[in-house]
Amino acid sequence: MKSLELSDREDVEKITKKYPPYSDFNFISMWSWGIKDKMQISQLNNNLVVQFRDYLTGEKFYSFLGNNKVDETTEKLLEFSKKVKVKRTLKFVPEEVLNNLTQSNFDIVFDQDAYDYIYSVTHLSNMNNWTKNSSGRNIRNFIKKYSNYIVKHNFIKEIKRDEYIKMFRRWAENKRIEDYSKLYEYKALERIFETKQNNVKIVSIYINNLLVGFTVYEILSTDYAISHFAKADTKYHHAISDILNWEEAKILNEKGVKYFNWEQDLGILGLRKSKEKYKPIFLLKKLIISRKS
Repeated sequence: MKSLELSDREDVEKITKKYPPYSDFNFISMWSWGIKDKMQISQLNNNLVVQFRDYLTGEKFYSFLGNNKVDETTEKLLEFSKKVKVKRTLKFVPEEVLNNLTQSNFDIVFDQDAYDYIYSVTHLSNMNNWTKNSSGRNIRNFIKKYSNYIVKHNFIKEIKRDEYIKMFRRWAENKRIEDYSKLYEYKALERIFETKQNNVKIVSIYINNLLVGFTVYEILSTDYAISHFAKADTKYHHAISDILNWEEAKILNEKGVKYFNWEQDLGILGLRKSKEKYKPIFLLKKLIISRKS
């Protein structure tokens, strides 16, 4: 295994581009959450192997993406997990692996907490017209109150970091978090600012020249984009997140992108309800694999 570096992007994407855009194996996602060498990669049987840390607990585990010698790869990774004293289960394993896995040899569980939510960009771009969903009503009310709000769309390398750090701090204060700089997601945001990639952009919302929300996305192909990070200062209005999602979807729709990956809900009930209300059109499912008892 080796620590993930920005120079690894081409090698990683040679493998990942063959498969649906699972968020965990997205290079920018791995890079931004790979704080202090917590993301390690390797290859085994021409499959991409990743040592992850649980996004909530920090616990180490292994996963892989690929369809080459799947039984052998699974067995070796489970044995390696035992050797290095890591939990003896593979997580975040994409559902496609099932096509080449001898299921009688392993215990396999679908991990709903890790499913990626996939949305229709066209559907989201018409959010302001939704009549049977609170998001549509929220957007219409927001526009009435803040008709002069401004949307800015920039490459990630163009922004002034301090402005976004100040907004993140306000968000943390609203959540009564004393030291935002120690948050794992704050450190991940700092890493996103280092990417400098032309396909990574940021959509920002301003009220009276004050940044009140932003969302970072990456266009992966003509079909897919993925959301990497979003924060909203709901002290100004509870609908800022809806406005952000709507404005972002309109931008992607103009670019001809069809699907938007909003990543997983981590089993957090409030996050799950929030993602479900936008009506995903399908889910990218993931597995937990262990040895038969």
